[in-house]
Amino acid sequence: MTRAVARLKEELRDILVTAVFFATGFTLIIVAERLITRGSGIEIASFARAVIGGLIVAKVLLLVDLLPIVNAFPHKPLIHNIAWKSALYVSASVVFLYLEPFIKHLFKGMGLGLSHALAWQELMRPRTWAILIFLLMLLVGFVTMREISRVVGKDELKQMFFGERRRPLVGRRFRDVA
Repeated sequence: MTRAVARLKEELRDILVTAVFFATGFTLIIVAERLITRGSGIEIASFARAVIGGLIVAKVLLLVDLLPIVNAFPHKPLIHNIAWKSALYVSASVVFLYLEPFIKHLFKGMGLGLSHALAWQELMRPRTWAILIFLLMLLVGFVTMREISRVVGKDELKQMFFGERRRPLVGRRFRDVA
């Protein structure tokens, strides 16, 4: 039972860290949008939507991580895993961005054809692509840090960022730690 509780705690911590990271990133995007469009009368998304977006992205990442193809390059240089996982996460996000309005329109009784057309139209908006570009930037940073943490180890990474180094890392490669 304690193993299950420990696993649950670890999963909750992972999703919370991911959600906070993306909610913070989306909030910064909204702040930038508001500063750029101040006085123009353009309506910008709320901060609550940024937090909800962070939770949604965290859930999408958690679901994608369940796929067996996620860790396709465990013994290759980190750039392979970073590029692969970033592409998977962005692809899953695009699918989500399509499915959300598609399902919403289906529940409104608009039929498959019209729901598809409206969802596709929303996906092709320049604003959606701008959001995807920001999301890609956030994802690459997130995946990079997560992969470095996987290779170096969480404790060593914490020590490198927040604590004093106990021993010099000279002559020791990070790949040898994992």
